[in-house]
Amino acid sequence: MIKQNMALRFVDDLAADDLQYFSFEDALKRLNLTASATSNLLHRMVAHGLIDRIRRGRYAIRRFGVLGTRAASEDLATVVAAAFSGHQHRIAYRTALDEHDLLTHPVQTIYVATRKRMRVRSLSGRALCTIAEPEEALGIGSLAHGLSWISDLERTLLDVAARPLLCGGATILAGAVVAAGKRVDPDRLARYAKQLGWSAALRRIGSVSEALVVNGLAGRLAPLKPPVADLFLSPGAGQPTAWRDARWRVRWTETPEEIANTVRQ
Repeated sequence: MIKQNMALRFVDDLAADDLQYFSFEDALKRLNLTASATSNLLHRMVAHGLIDRIRRGRYAIRRFGVLGTRAASEDLATVVAAAFSGHQHRIAYRTALDEHDLLTHPVQTIYVATRKRMRVRSLSGRALCTIAEPEEALGIGSLAHGLSWISDLERTLLDVAARPLLCGGATILAGAVVAAGKRVDPDRLARYAKQLGWSAALRRIGSVSEALVVNGLAGRLAPLKPPVADLFLSPGAGQPTAWRDARWRVRWTETPEEIANTVRQ
């Protein structure tokens, strides 16, 4: 009973201080126990669903209405904030697509852009993929998301267009552009592309928007500079070309009709 009361008081104190995640060192100071006793208590709290272990030494407090589920399933932003506390980061790529409702099927892997790759391979039971980005690129198109940060809509599309293979290929890219449609600000998209030096990413988005006649984007984008060589909608060696976009100089391995049939099902 003493341990149960201690655990509940600990969670109550954290909630009173408006804290949603904490470190092992925080627990040591607040509980005033030995490291071994603190570790044992936290282990029992995880087992009883009061807290969730995000990664080694980092924990998130569970909301009482969702004690039966993992924190990452209910509050991804808090989980990422707990894991990357003190490190500039951004929820990005395919996870950002999911958070912006641009995916048909939810993604299980958590994708986070940060200054350097982490050795951690999972957060709260879900696989983690970290993508290293220069510091000056991390903040471009970064939007506050709960206690964390996320790519805004335009940066999300550019992330996917810059690295389509990381996000599932040409069909995922095309589906995201179609789903985003009128919600996208073309001027902001072009500005981000220029800041990042991602002319290839903008060309892929422009090609999709015009070939699939995406409302709100088709005809409203232009290459940052005249293309001097072809590129594929999704990179890969030895790919066949089913259709070539002459304006954007983008090669597709499927025709626009085939892609459209897939993404609009």
